[in-house]
Amino acid sequence: MKCAEYYLDNHKVEIYATLFGKEVVMVNNKPISELKSSARKSHHFKLGNNTYDIRSKLNIAGPSGKAFEIYKNGEELTLVNFKVQSSRSLLFLIIVLGIALGYIVGIYLYQAYPIAIE
Repeated sequence: MKCAEYYLDNHKVEIYATLFGKEVVMVNNKPISELKSSARKSHHFKLGNNTYDIRSKLNIAGPSGKAFEIYKNGEELTLVNFKVQSSRSLLFLIIVLGIALGYIVGIYLYQAYPIAIE
């Protein structure tokens, strides 16, 4: 699943992630870095004379579930993610939290006001 799309020095950088924790960074449609369980590791690569680091963070409230920090020669860049973001995962999270909250309130009310069956 494509998580992000950035443009660095006229190069298209795309970040793909699977449900099993594998991340792939592609530059101009060619894989340049691949990591498993990249929550603690960062992707390192060179474009021209510049060295780039891409670090992923867990962002539960975000549509893709991940946020990325991009560093150029050690300095953090502020870039716009050009991937169209979908709010489907955020909607799913809200529904799950609503069902869990309803279940907890229902259990509490059932214990506080038991129903007598005669």
